[in-house]
Amino acid sequence: MSRGTALPRLTSLRLFAAAVVVVFHLDQWGVASLPASLSTLGFVGVSFFFVLSGFVLAWGTDPALPARRFYRHRFARVWPSHAVMVGVAALVPVVAVARSGESAVANLLLVQGWWRDPEVVFGMNGVAWSLSCEMFFYAMFPLTVWVLRRVPGVVQWALPLAALVVSGYVGLQDAALGEHLPVLRFSEFLLGVVAGLAMRAGWRPRVHPLVAAVVLVAGLAVCFRAPFPLPNVIMPVPFLLVLLSAAARDLDDKGGWLRSRALIFAGEASFALYLVHELVIINLAPHLWEIGPQWVIALIIAATACVLAVVLHLAVERPANKLLRGRSRSVALAPPQALTSDEAPDAEGPREPAGDRV
Repeated sequence: MSRGTALPRLTSLRLFAAAVVVVFHLDQWGVASLPASLSTLGFVGVSFFFVLSGFVLAWGTDPALPARRFYRHRFARVWPSHAVMVGVAALVPVVAVARSGESAVANLLLVQGWWRDPEVVFGMNGVAWSLSCEMFFYAMFPLTVWVLRRVPGVVQWALPLAALVVSGYVGLQDAALGEHLPVLRFSEFLLGVVAGLAMRAGWRPRVHPLVAAVVLVAGLAVCFRAPFPLPNVIMPVPFLLVLLSAAARDLDDKGGWLRSRALIFAGEASFALYLVHELVIINLAPHLWEIGPQWVIALIIAATACVLAVVLHLAVERPANKLLRGRSRSVALAPPQALTSDEAPDAEGPREPAGDRV
């Protein structure tokens, strides 16, 4: 198979992963929370993005694509919008943790996840720490694929599962590093890569959506009792089942609400939503405390974040991606009708790499 068919459901699912992260931060910053403390687990949305990113890149990237071109495409996809938000973070009244020259430089170079100092890791636009993980994943992707293609299938699956165990163990010793150190979060991305390569090679698992949903809920239930950051190593497998179920339905060309143009566009803009939402929360919420119930304040903040995300997506992300990529289009930013075409441009997958994100 020379290139992967686009999987539009995976693009749409990005919206829900971004939404749970927004809900998590609304809770974290005291704006509003879901019943039964459900919003406290929203941070696992980042893990979903990491698994999704690996899966989509492995499924959709042409093996003949030169590494230099791959890196240019990844840079074009992630950095322009991120750089704009670093500039915004330098100007707004409030940031999540800190502002400094060191954190700004680390952010712009997307290496902040390697620091121990939380004022650097979460400095400027705090949510961007995950992009430093994604940059490491992208850097390792060509070598990772080269290695995986040369080992037996059972070894391919054993590697991410073993890596998840190691990540969990290290995380229990040092929760901060377990949360943001790129080399530890690589296990989630690797699991997606292995599954994506297997499907590209012809593996067609049949995971019923109900089964995936039950496993997902069971995983979240376990996470309520698991110490942080163990949920990040518990949820990748349930998340992968969700992705496999959605991908199989796309390959069978089954219709459904996840293939609607509105949701596909929302999934495309989810990266921008992820980038803008926390700065919106912490800068807007103090001006809204007196206007009504918490849920009203949360809706106003969420609506504002969505509007600004669409602006960032349309005014920065799309044109910058087009300019930096040259003539090859990103499937991640293709028109909805192109997502069902067999002539998917340059085949890097439906969105994120669906997963550039938290």
